[in-house]
Formats: sequence, structure tokens, C-alpha cells
Amino acid sequence: MKKINKPLVCAALIFGAITFFATTVQAQDTNSLIATTGPNVLGEGHIQWNSSLEYYHYGFNGANLHFNSHSIGIATGLRLGIGNRAELTLDLAGAYSTFDTTSFHNTTGFSPAVGAKLLLFEGRGLLPKTSFFTNVAAPVQQNAYNDKWNAMVQPEIGLQFRNRLGKWFLLDYSLGYAWNRYSVEEIVFTNQMQYSIQLRWMHSDRQMTSLGISNRNIIHNHTVDLETRRLLTDDLQLTVAASFAAGYGLGIGFSDHVHGLVGLNWMIK
Repeated sequence: MKKINKPLVCAALIFGAITFFATTVQAQDTNSLIATTGPNVLGEGHIQWNSSLEYYHYGFNGANLHFNSHSIGIATGLRLGIGNRAELTLDLAGAYSTFDTTSFHNTTGFSPAVGAKLLLFEGRGLLPKTSFFTNVAAPVQQNAYNDKWNAMVQPEIGLQFRNRLGKWFLLDYSLGYAWNRYSVEEIVFTNQMQYSIQLRWMHSDRQMTSLGISNRNIIHNHTVDLETRRLLTDDLQLTVAASFAAGYGLGIGFSDHVHGLVGLNWMIK
């Protein structure tokens, strides 16, 4: 009998439940930078188109091990308000990567994904606004050391939180779990907990800057994250973000991690 992928079935059931029960009313934040970030969901009937260009680097240099990678990626996707308390997401990303170890390798890949988010609690006093999210990606990519292509299924579930800290500051944080996030053939890494913490500063009605830490990246590395969002128009946001880390990895060498992103977010309706 064929083995059932329990995490995938679980994510699919949760995804369906969010779609079915997302009908109650939510009081929206009025500022677009606040209303479209963190645990907030789009209002019913709203559609936001997101796109980004990314660069990613990871390197490790030790006595007996050398690894250096560079990636250029593009991504596009839609957020769809399906009720005043939930949204669906449809995304497609692609990347070209180079790997320099004992020899040099180039790889390409793409990843369609579908997700959903449900607002659970509006927040009150010290209790944070809380949303549940789930996402299922299906990356298809070349193996770094031969021409073979690998196809995977990567479900993720988690919670997003937000506390208001006065008029100008927000504290956003999240906790999630991803299955088979780094699976390649027989190699499977488990216990892939995902987290993020961001302090957001609204220094004007049209610009928000964030500083935080997270491990929500392709190698599960702990990084310092910087982000700024600017309202170019009432419906168009410009996002510029960067993350980095450096230190002695595995206790035997020096590692460095750099990620940069430039993106546009357009509220179509």
C-alpha cells in the first residue's frame, strides 16, 4: 500500500478549513503599510500583486571544507482576500545558482506554492493580534552535483503575532514548522522550526523600517534582518530588505550569509 504523506494531508485539510470558515468581520488598520504586513489579512475582494528580485550568498571556509554559493532569484504572486478574516496566496519563484566546492556547478529551479492565512484574534491589551498560516510549496530543481532534477513537496504551518507599542512602533513575531524543507534525495532534515522577530518603526505615514532576527531562509541560518517599506502611491509599495550573518560554523571554520531583496507590492483592487 502506498504510504500517505501525513504532513501534506494535514496541511491540505487546514487549508480547506480556512477557506470554508473565513466569513467573519475584521476591523482593518487604515494605513496600508500596517494593514498588509504581519498577521493582518487583506479585506474581502481585495487583490495584491507582489514581485521581487533577490540575491543570496552563503559561504563556508574551513581547514578541510570549502563551500561558496551565489543565487539570483525572481518571484511573483497574488494575495486574494476571500473574506474579511482570511486570504489565499498563489506564488511562483525561480532561481539560478552557482555552487563552488571541490568543483564548480550551476543549477536552476522553480517553485510554485499555494497558501492561506486566517486571522484568529484581533488583539487586546497585552494580548497580540494572532493569525494562523499554512503554505505548501512544490520546488523542482537541479541537483547541485549532476543533471538530475529533484521534485519535492514542502508544507509549512505556523502562527504570526503583532503587538502595538504606542503610536509609532509594532512588534511582529512568528513561529512555524516546515517539513522536508531541505530534502534532497535521501537526505531529510527534520525538526525545522521557523521563527522571526521584527521591531517595526512607522517614522511617517508613508514609510516603515524594521529590524529583527530570523531563520526563515533557504539554509535555516540565524540572521539579522533589515527592511524598509515605502508607499509610492496609496496602492503601490516599494520594499528593500537585507539579511546577513557571519561567524564560525560547525566549530571548524568561518561562514558568511548575505541576502538582498527589492520588491514591489501593488494593491490591484
